[in-house]
Parts: sequence; structure tokens; C-alpha cells
Amino acid sequence: MSYIRQLRKQHHITQAQLAEKLNVTQTSVSQWESGRNFPDIKTARKLADYFGASLDQILTPHTEESEGKDSYLPYIYTDSPYHRGVNASKAGELEMKRRLIDIFDHLSLTAKARILERAEAYLEVELYERGNKLKDNLDESEAR
Repeated sequence: MSYIRQLRKQHHITQAQLAEKLNVTQTSVSQWESGRNFPDIKTARKLADYFGASLDQILTPHTEESEGKDSYLPYIYTDSPYHRGVNASKAGELEMKRRLIDIFDHLSLTAKARILERAEAYLEVELYERGNKLKDNLDESEAR
């Protein structure tokens, strides 16, 4: 089950109700939940704010494990030579990067361009949010 669907069900709303709140079609919500499409960055931000989630949670595709639990991190091959000598906290990040490169290599040029555009938009939002947090922290420390 996708994380968007899980959040929607936890809030006891239908696809149609969520679509209405976001000014999108029910088909769009259905496609996000099935993994056939992703919301644009502005809509993803609205989803994250509405559900109290992060952009990572909204935009990361989720797979179901055999036990029926959602898997939010890729499987990490901690005993592989690829991770030997690597800090365990960085192993998950390295595995995600490796998987991303593997997937990216199999995409068409058009698909690669679309992903890069989306990544740039995502980075812009992240940098904006970090800047706001930094500003808030500075303002708070000056007020003391």
C-alpha cells in the first residue's frame, strides 16, 4: 500500500474527498496511490502539510514486504563488500544511491530529463525549507 493511501485511510477520507481538497482529479489520487504517477512538487507539499508528513514520505515509492508491512527503506546488503568499512548509518543512503543509479541507467532520455526536472524542484523546496529553519533558529537565538 502506498504511503499516500495509508495516510488517506488513516484520516478516513476517500480519494474523491482528497482530490477535492487538493483541486485535482480522483484519477490523479488513484495514480499516486498505485505508483503510476507522482504529484507535482506543489501538490506534494500540500499533501505533506495536510497529512503532517515529510516530502520524502510523500514522494518516495513504497513497496509491500511479504509480511504486509510497508517498506520505507530499500533492503540493505550490510554484509556485502560494497559496504565494508562504511558507517552503518550511511549504508542505507549508499544503497538508495546505488539503486537510483541502476534504475536511472535503464530509463529513456526523456524519462531522465523529467526526473532531473523534478529533482531540481524538490531540491529548491528543500533549500527553501532549510533556509527558513535556519532563519527561525537565528531569530530565536537573538530573542534570547
